[in-house]
Formats: sequence, structure tokens, C-alpha cells
Amino acid sequence: MSRDRYILIARILHWVLSIGMIAEILLGLYSDGLPYGAGQAAARVTFLYSIHKTAGVALLAIAIVFALWLQLGPRRPGPEGRIGWDHALGRLVYWGLFVGMLAIPLTGPILHGNGPSWGYAPILWPWNDRVPGVPDAFAANRSVSAFHVQSWWLFAGLSIVHVLLWFRRRHLRRRFGTAPRIARLTVSARLSRLAPFAGVMMWLVVAALAA
Repeated sequence: MSRDRYILIARILHWVLSIGMIAEILLGLYSDGLPYGAGQAAARVTFLYSIHKTAGVALLAIAIVFALWLQLGPRRPGPEGRIGWDHALGRLVYWGLFVGMLAIPLTGPILHGNGPSWGYAPILWPWNDRVPGVPDAFAANRSVSAFHVQSWWLFAGLSIVHVLLWFRRRHLRRRFGTAPRIARLTVSARLSRLAPFAGVMMWLVVAALAA
């Protein structure tokens, strides 16, 4: 496969995940704000959660495909010497989003699928609602639900920084052309190699705070 086609498919997966995750967060926040009573009110909230949950499972599948696709792509040589702060921050944000796009949808099916635990709603698919191998005690654990509910703050913050860095790169390209330009503030390129570890650690911190 040519490099151009690989990049095209990667961009399509990227935008599907980006738009899907934002829509999922908005739908989840909207559903959380609705009164959960009985009758039609309860049925409406349950239906919205079912859509939220079904889309989350689909996004998890796409996220796994995207993760595998990135690993199968052509490898770029790692940076040497010193790199700009924006490049280092971009690597950190990338890995934070990379881990988040897997962690957030993964906790959703666990929570919503193993009723009658917190936030139960059926998945809109022909298979069993329950996630195989997940005990009810774990699915009903408040720490798991707190992580799933509060994790959107970190994901939203990382997304905002990601967009701001993209606009910064676009501005610099318009101003200085395609020639690489290193920011005044630089860090060792070795620090960027710790970005995957830092991306995992930031989500572990969220999990610890939720607990």
C-alpha cells in the first residue's frame, strides 16, 4: 500500500473517532442531566443511554482498528538532540488521547452492560447485553463509574490542546513555509520517548482520583 493511501485511511479513522468521541461526550452529559423517574421519562433516558452505549462499543472497535493501523504504518526515525516544546507537548497529548480513546469506551460497556448496576441500558445489537467475563461486583463498583463519568474532563482538555497545537503548526507553516522551525524553548529528544508511559500514567492518575 502506498504511503498516501495509508495516510488517507489514518485520517479517516482519526476524524471518525474525533467526531464520534465528542458526540458521545455531549450525549452522555445531556443524558446525565435528564430526570430519571418512571414511565416515559425513564424509558427516554434508557434509550439515550442505549444509543450512547452502542455508539461507544462501535467507537471502541474503531479505536482498536486505528491503534493497529498506526502500528502497522511506516515508521519514522525518532528525533535526536533537542526538540521544541511544542513537539514534545504534541507527543504527550497524542499518547494521552491514544490511551483515552481505548480506556473511555472500554469502561462504558462494562458499566452499562452488566445490569442491574449503575447506568444499565441494553446495547442495540442482537447479542447479549452483558460483557463476558466481567463480574457484577466490578461493574457496579463506584470507582469504575466515577472514572467513566469524570474521564471526559481529561479527554476534553487534551483535545483542546491538540487542536491549539494544530493551529500553531498551521500558522507557522503559513509564516515560514514547510521548513522546520524549532521553538525557542527546547527539551531533550529523549523525553519524547517517555510520552507513551506518560500517556498511560495520566489516565492512571484519573483512575486513582476517581477511586
